[in-house]
Amino acid sequence: MKTLIGAMLCASAMLGWSAPPAVAADAGVQVDWNRTAPASGQVVDGAAVVTASDAGGAFPLVVMEDPHVTAPGYAVVGNVRYQGVAGRGYLEMWSVFPDGNRYFSRTVEDSGSMAALSGDSDWREFQLPFELGTGGAPSRLEIDVVLPGAGTVSVGPLRLVPLDAASGGEGWWSALTGGLVGGTGGALIGVLGAVIGGLTSRRRARRFVLGAMWTAVGVGCALLVTGGVAVALSQPYAVYFPLLLGGALLAGIFGGNLRTARRAFADAELRKMRAMDAV
Repeated sequence: MKTLIGAMLCASAMLGWSAPPAVAADAGVQVDWNRTAPASGQVVDGAAVVTASDAGGAFPLVVMEDPHVTAPGYAVVGNVRYQGVAGRGYLEMWSVFPDGNRYFSRTVEDSGSMAALSGDSDWREFQLPFELGTGGAPSRLEIDVVLPGAGTVSVGPLRLVPLDAASGGEGWWSALTGGLVGGTGGALIGVLGAVIGGLTSRRRARRFVLGAMWTAVGVGCALLVTGGVAVALSQPYAVYFPLLLGGALLAGIFGGNLRTARRAFADAELRKMRAMDAV
């Protein structure tokens, strides 16, 4: 059962790692504020932080030159946090084309990843999408923060992604929630594995141990099916990866050790019976 405990600890670490930023694998451009200084504000803990007075204003963050994008379109995605924003501010992307035409995308909705900036919010996802027509790709993208009044806005690293990948960001949960799902799930699997391993090594609580292991296998299979559905529905990485990894770990590790646990309890019972017969 030491193998089971070790495997569960590895599972905990893997699930805790399993929710990297959504659609990172598809990113064509990534803006890291520790490497690219924002045009406005300052960098604090890896985020570009803009603070506006009562007069508000438009605060340019970065210009992405010659972005390599194709149809159907693209989006700049990331995470934003804000405090004390008066009125309704927004994040803005100007798509500038070689012929001089300029088109904007703004986070002005009431909810979701395109929600406006108003009041206070902890970190949440945002996206600035643009659907390409037949006029070719833009020559540059300009990303700004626009505030009508006072407020502080923190913008995390930016990623330029295909439009289909960005739309996947509207998933069953966000990348931040995916991190919590992976971390919490990994911790629970690790604890359960340690408890089951300890009880099995002491040949105690047979009914609980075997019942818990069968339950874990069942949950693992359900997670695998759910993860498969998530993939089929084009859910983002932060949704399907923790489901598939968690399901594989639960079904594989607990299912693979069921026979060993049953044999351990059977051997213990047999020794007990022999001891009673010898009396």
